[in-house]
Amino acid sequence: MDIYEFLKSTILELNDVDEERFTPALRVDDLALDSLDYVQIQVSVKKKYGVQIDPGVFTSGNVQTVDDLCRYIQSSRSSVVAS
Repeated sequence: MDIYEFLKSTILELNDVDEERFTPALRVDDLALDSLDYVQIQVSVKKKYGVQIDPGVFTSGNVQTVDDLCRYIQSSRSSVVAS
């Protein structure tokens, strides 16, 4: 399962986002996630990929879409593997 599909299934379990609307271009703000949802995403990503998502990544403006989050995880994962 790739990162996008993993995030999609994780987020759809947490929230009533219409699966038809869920695309890589979907803005994270449009997901209407609460703080517990973000924590659950962080825990799930840590378990699956060994990547710790900095909570500030969601508020910094650097991660605006689902695709941005996928790229952040992939980049962080590459750094973890290289270490």
